Amino acid sequence: MVIKLILFGLLILIMIATIKNKQVYAGFIKLYHDDISLPFIAPYAFALIDKLNFSRRFPHLVNTIHQKMIILRGSKLSRDYTKIYLAKIITTVTILIFFSLAAVVADDMNYSNMVYGLLLTAIISFYLVKDLEKKVKQRKESIIIELPEFVNKIILLVNAGDTVQGAIQKCVLQNQKRIYDSPLYFELNEAVNKMTANAPFQEVLKDLNYRCGIQEVSIFTTTVMMNYRKGGSLLVNSLKELSVSLWDKRKTVTRIKGEEASSKLVFPIIFIFASVLLIVVYPAIAMF
Repeated sequence: MVIKLILFGLLILIMIATIKNKQVYAGFIKLYHDDISLPFIAPYAFALIDKLNFSRRFPHLVNTIHQKMIILRGSKLSRDYTKIYLAKIITTVTILIFFSLAAVVADDMNYSNMVYGLLLTAIISFYLVKDLEKKVKQRKESIIIELPEFVNKIILLVNAGDTVQGAIQKCVLQNQKRIYDSPLYFELNEAVNKMTANAPFQEVLKDLNYRCGIQEVSIFTTTVMMNYRKGGSLLVNSLKELSVSLWDKRKTVTRIKGEEASSKLVFPIIFIFASVLLIVVYPAIAMF
């Protein structure tokens, strides 16, 4: 009876919070509709975040997600996307708890279902937080892999008499179709937009370094800032030295990714081998 009351109370809470706060968060949900999980109950999750003051009650969780969002979405949108991701976690946890309680009621008050449900909820919640770390890692690897080619293009264009600003703009223009698929060119496109708006070049490079948040881009921006006024052979030679180290770093990342891919194939190969072995051996066993 208690479980039924909790289940009914949870359902009523979700419905009331959703209806009551629908208009409050309507603009925010419309703005980020494609990024919000289950927008129709999102007001409940957003209201819970605000009413419980998550940033004060769970500072470690909120700060962890916020730091990752700064890297993935930029400092301007990081606060909004942190809230969206927290809402995703709350929505997922709420649904899992609801179905865990429903399974207990449906299975004649079998409380083992609730234990399994709560265990699954904990695992998925942990995965959602860790998934951000995986995305940050993938973004970093993608930038490291693309950066050496970009630097080589800059070297060629500067050697041909172009300025660094002009070379960056041409590289971005050539990769216009890949901007939203490539973290590096997405950030470079932001830098080009700021240069077009007459922002100081050094400030643009500092902002690019901050938004990318990896050592390799920091070295590139520092090298350019130290040598771009001198131009000519000094800048080209510095970029060539940098290019060598970047290609070595790219080889290392590529090798690690290859090893990770190989390790993921171990279990499928073992499974296939066991299946083939069973198919070959079964006729001989059946004869006995």
